[in-house]
Amino acid sequence: MKIKKLLITAIAILLFVTFKQSARAQTGVYVPELAIFDKAMTNILSKYNLKGAQLAITYKGRLVYNRGFGYANTATSTLVQPNHRFRVASVSKPITSIAVMHLIEQGKLHLRDTIFGTKGILNDVKYQKAIDSRVYNITLQNLLEHTGGWDRTISGDPFFPTLFANMIGVYKMAIAMGVNPPGTDQSTIEYMLNNFKLDNAPGKVSAYSNLGYSIIGQVIEKVTGQGYEKYVRDTILIPIGITDIQAGATLLSNQLPMEVNYYNNYNSKNVSIYDGVTKTDYAYGTYNMESMNGSAGWVASAKDLCKLLVAVDGFPSKADILKPNTIATMTTASAAYSNYALGWYLNTIDDNWYHAGYLPGTCRSEIVRRGDEINAALLVNTDNNISGVVNEMDNILYSYPLLVTNWPSGDLFTGVAEPESELLISLFPNPAQNQINIKAPAHLIGSFYLVCDFTGKIVFKGKINSENTMVEIGSLPAGIYLFSVGDNLKQTFKIIKE
Repeated sequence: MKIKKLLITAIAILLFVTFKQSARAQTGVYVPELAIFDKAMTNILSKYNLKGAQLAITYKGRLVYNRGFGYANTATSTLVQPNHRFRVASVSKPITSIAVMHLIEQGKLHLRDTIFGTKGILNDVKYQKAIDSRVYNITLQNLLEHTGGWDRTISGDPFFPTLFANMIGVYKMAIAMGVNPPGTDQSTIEYMLNNFKLDNAPGKVSAYSNLGYSIIGQVIEKVTGQGYEKYVRDTILIPIGITDIQAGATLLSNQLPMEVNYYNNYNSKNVSIYDGVTKTDYAYGTYNMESMNGSAGWVASAKDLCKLLVAVDGFPSKADILKPNTIATMTTASAAYSNYALGWYLNTIDDNWYHAGYLPGTCRSEIVRRGDEINAALLVNTDNNISGVVNEMDNILYSYPLLVTNWPSGDLFTGVAEPESELLISLFPNPAQNQINIKAPAHLIGSFYLVCDFTGKIVFKGKINSENTMVEIGSLPAGIYLFSVGDNLKQTFKIIKE
């Protein structure tokens, strides 16, 4: 992957900014000092026919920009709001790396730990039938830096078998392993160990591997005794105030609350992972989100990704959740590839760490921790076959900040309300103990509301029966819930039950 370049000419940037601006609506707080990003984002949506996107930026630990662009759902004309969530694809890998480094600080893991074999972390019987004995030399560090020995351009990627050679498909792999399609991360790992030799000796060659990060997810589960998502959310995310980053689901019917829809502009379909025959929309059933956990499984907002970046960026403006020497280790280049560390790409010239993500027919994402104490996250819910979109995403993250001469002094992390023209309903008190009051305009009387837990499971439902409707929640366990209310249930609020 190319090194991100900060320095491009101001003339080229300004030419891009003056491209005819789209009329697509923008949501979130307008920041006049950063209007250049509004223009850049509306331009990129228009130029590449992207349905929706988010951009969040921090400066010296403060969230100074957080806006949505275009549509979360074109069928309902629902605009992307700053609190919508997107699949983030391989931006999941830095999240996994942070969790591993936290476990290393606790002494529960070491980079030199071997993964497989009788003395490895994953010493389960099911992983003891590898056809290549070199598998038993793979270390945790190898997996983190993509030097485990697999090369998907040679042996294929089991999570995206249609994109690479030598793969029989997700459905057939599950059948071969005797599990219900589309299988699991465990069955996929076992299949690869049992049927494919390594393409390189461990530690020698850097080759990007989704399989390696799926294995790391299993390592985290083994040493913590918890599910990967639960451990990362409870130990890394929630303690720093991030409650909305969550593991995603494959099917549209299992879409998370406030998750955007996904689109591909070339309208391609592929074989379903559930029956191996039916042609289905690329985004919903051609790869298994539930099995990709540590490699590509998270759903998040740009704001929350920036909050996580601020917590590990190594700058003094906000306290980090990892020790300085741990962060230094996490961002030290691999001996096999000088532009990749442990879950992060590097541009050592500008002291940038970053990662990009892509899910075919679904989305693109990118995060960056810049050396000038600027962090940013850009999320897109559309895939297309027009070249150039990645370069222009890079321009927004790496070149446009150079044009800002006056950074805002406020901090949107502190809870400044984001004006939304469609926001007609309010819920209070929050946090609450026994009841929540829904205040709604008269024309919404008779509309329905849903209350979901944070897995998206509906807890109960009801109807707005007056301009002030009381909802009893005393019987609910303490935790975080999502209220979807109003026309088409398109306004969603996070409520804390004490």
